[in-house]
Amino acid sequence: MNDNFTSLKQLLSGPIQITITTHQKPDGDAMGSSLALYNYLLQFGHRVKVIVPTEFPKYFNWMPGVPEMLIYPEVQNVADEWIKSSDLICCLDFNTLSRIHPMDEIIKSLDKPILLIDHHLQPDTFQWMYHDIAACSTCELIYRFIHTLHEEPNISEQTAQCIYTGILTDTGNFQNGATNRNAFLIVGDLLTKGLNIQYIQEQLNQSSTESRLRFLGNSLLNKMTLRKDLGIAFIVVDKKDAKTYNLQAGDTEGLVNYPLTIQEIQISVLIKEEREITKLSFRSKGDINVNEFARAHFEGGGHKNAAGGKSILPPDWIIKKIIELLEKEKKKKNG
Repeated sequence: MNDNFTSLKQLLSGPIQITITTHQKPDGDAMGSSLALYNYLLQFGHRVKVIVPTEFPKYFNWMPGVPEMLIYPEVQNVADEWIKSSDLICCLDFNTLSRIHPMDEIIKSLDKPILLIDHHLQPDTFQWMYHDIAACSTCELIYRFIHTLHEEPNISEQTAQCIYTGILTDTGNFQNGATNRNAFLIVGDLLTKGLNIQYIQEQLNQSSTESRLRFLGNSLLNKMTLRKDLGIAFIVVDKKDAKTYNLQAGDTEGLVNYPLTIQEIQISVLIKEEREITKLSFRSKGDINVNEFARAHFEGGGHKNAAGGKSILPPDWIIKKIIELLEKEKKKKNG
């Protein structure tokens, strides 16, 4: 956190206009942190808008504040005017402005003060930075940020719901390596604010569609390949799958985690064909650093056990490339 944080408190001491934004294709932590901060700041008379660079999964529609959100490409002129009139830009759950394309151009062109709240590695430098890679989620940082602003903050049930959503999803239901002591302490406190855990679990995990369930089944039965000798699994989602199952934003969420339930598998890779590029999601167990692997070979990055990347290569070539890299590394270790 920057030493000049006092100046941010001064800026927020009176009602101002604020833009909150997060990364493309927002996940639970992106949505949760953005809407938690939105709901909290509204209490103080601030004029606040959450503007996202792309659409988000429909299973987040229940979240408090979603009806007031703006999807940038759909209302660009309105969004641009709001951003231009804002006194503060809050950038949540991403480390560089390229992650909010196409919104990045308007923000780069303006001399607006920016607050970054994030837990990813190697962030760009902004005027105010509330950054900690040890945080389980950006929602953990939102909770801590709120307590930095006010010693005894009034956290509403709506704000509590949003914070819990981000912590729950970014820790993989409190199962992955991001899970820390703070995750449990924060949720314990949120329960005193009226948080209904069962309700949120139902919204996030029990509101799927038949087509998505059949897609998941087909992916695991027919599109998953294993190299147990290398400890890696691949799942390919091609353009045909997208059409056959009418895939919507968020329908592949969590798919990459399934192969890690296999004892011999230490790394799982989801390879998804898109219109002009192939996106990759990496997950790993223990000390295996997929962040470094994604950065070195696929223009990506993220966290130690969860990272993303991209490639112009087709899926079969990507698999071949990854296998060759792992075989080379295995041979090197074995001397």
